[in-house]
Amino acid sequence: MSVISSNTLFHFTNSAETIINILKNGFAPRFCLEELGYDMFFDTKNKNESAVPMTCFCDLPLSKIDKHLEFYGSYGIGLSKKWGQNHGLTPLTYIHENSTQINYLKQLGKLIGNALMDKNLENLPMEKNPYIALFELAGFYKPYSGKMWRINKYVEKRFYDEREWRYVPYLKNEGDYRLLKDEFLNNIKRASANDIIAKEFSLNFNCEDIKYIIVNKESEMIALFDALELMSDNFTENERKILKTKIISTEQILQDF
Repeated sequence: MSVISSNTLFHFTNSAETIINILKNGFAPRFCLEELGYDMFFDTKNKNESAVPMTCFCDLPLSKIDKHLEFYGSYGIGLSKKWGQNHGLTPLTYIHENSTQINYLKQLGKLIGNALMDKNLENLPMEKNPYIALFELAGFYKPYSGKMWRINKYVEKRFYDEREWRYVPYLKNEGDYRLLKDEFLNNIKRASANDIIAKEFSLNFNCEDIKYIIVNKESEMIALFDALELMSDNFTENERKILKTKIISTEQILQDF
């Protein structure tokens, strides 16, 4: 029976080095520039982009990920959806300019803004501040379609097709909470912020959580076998044997699914 969702959440990259690093150290959230953000909660024409720390996954079966592979890269790792749910990953809500939700979200923003001014709540700790909750909530909305900053340029994308699930770490240090667009475009500032996030908020998994490890070509499988053998600090001997059986290539996916 044809399905449009999977029991596996996939993360893709164009780097073999990144896959090795994920297997050894878990997922390191990185700041990504977002078209939708905090402004959607207010009556404003602004669409100021900001960068949110996240790790992204797609909820698509292997038979439907060909375009995803082409766009994001032919290396990947698939983990069980149960693992994702246990770690707080959640599917995004996709909206457009005429979405009914936008009016409700603006009402929510106005209500919280008025409450903060009336009751002088701006000194609340982050975990109890409803304004911070709006920042958090904004990280789980995405336009139905729009512009995406990808490899130093904007590209048009219909985000709705991606069925994205997202991990957004809760940052206790308010100074590191978001990056403005100009901060994100500053290579040093972005690299430093990513380094802080990676050290404190990595997303980890166990061998049994892994369903697939994807390499670009079948010829790379042996090299990954060898790489796994060097990960004795991360996986037991039996786990390394099991992981080898979960390796599949993009070539196989495009030919057989």
